[in-house]
Amino acid sequence: MSANIPSPQELAQRFAASLAQATFMTPDGQMVQLDPTAPGTLEQVLAAVHGLADYETYLFMRDRLLEMLPTTATAGTDGLLEQHGEIWGVPRRSPLAALGRVVFTASQAVTVPAGTLLVTDGTVQWSVNEAVLVPAGGTAVADVTCTVVGTAGNLAGGSPLSLVSPIPGVTAVTADADGLAGGAGLEDVESWRARIIEAIRSPYNGGDAADYVRWAENAGASYVNVVPELMGLGTVGVVIAFGASGEMPSTATPDEVARVQSYIDNVRPIRGNVQVFPASIVPQNPSLALQPDTQAARQAVTAALSALYLSVGIGGTLYLESVQAAIVAAAGSKNTLIYPNSTQVFTPDEMPVLGTISWQTLS
Repeated sequence: MSANIPSPQELAQRFAASLAQATFMTPDGQMVQLDPTAPGTLEQVLAAVHGLADYETYLFMRDRLLEMLPTTATAGTDGLLEQHGEIWGVPRRSPLAALGRVVFTASQAVTVPAGTLLVTDGTVQWSVNEAVLVPAGGTAVADVTCTVVGTAGNLAGGSPLSLVSPIPGVTAVTADADGLAGGAGLEDVESWRARIIEAIRSPYNGGDAADYVRWAENAGASYVNVVPELMGLGTVGVVIAFGASGEMPSTATPDEVARVQSYIDNVRPIRGNVQVFPASIVPQNPSLALQPDTQAARQAVTAALSALYLSVGIGGTLYLESVQAAIVAAAGSKNTLIYPNSTQVFTPDEMPVLGTISWQTLS
């Protein structure tokens, strides 16, 4: 139950009532009773000023009390959400630079120095981590890191790049098949808050499944599935995928897997034998007939099914009843679901996402 905060007017009236009950003796011995209700008097001004001051005190106390709970704490300069995160071992995910590998092609033997800068459209640059020798008429792979943090450094596999300063003999530069990935901005406050609350509900327990989920998320993973004994007795498999909330997830690149593996290795129990794996993104193509079949209904069903598939996560189960309920909630009950026609159970490394909906017409 929240406490009611009186308005400045109410506080002023309380002060005025207190003044009205007080009497004072003047130096000449006369008794004086103040009248704060009289317009334009000093007492009336004092009551108004005192009411505003008390009101600000109430607001300050309210805001400080709200900061005591992680559910209402803020992340601003005066907020305590950061302290809640520190107490429960859930730091806010910092911005990360994209990384990956690029393929250099050369017409003659050439060495690409460390620190060589690459660009696509000129807005973002990637730097070669270590010098690499490209043979004449051949190719060589080099590790690169974006020079700025954030998602702008992510690049699809096979994308062409160019040298900021041309190197004689280098004829082409492209991102490898995995692309450049892992770039991320500062974690959203509500995402951070949700992880802190989850840590409170499931505190550290010596390396149980919840601990590994938390550690993988701290390292930047968006979706996590922990599989005990995946590689045999005494082992733990951690399957991960990346993607902003509500967006299509992506398979973790080798560099993203290595980043999460390194983080977990630094915090796991000494005897913990854990291996991080990328999830396999599995598009699902449902088939259904809407009645009535309108563009608005199709959009509503698409949004509902997209969210439903994402909610399954990695290695989850998609119940047929959940699909039917999502369609009914989005477009009513006069619809026919053709596929899927049964509950789907995904393997520990599979993550379903909505693919292409086949819209059918029933005769």
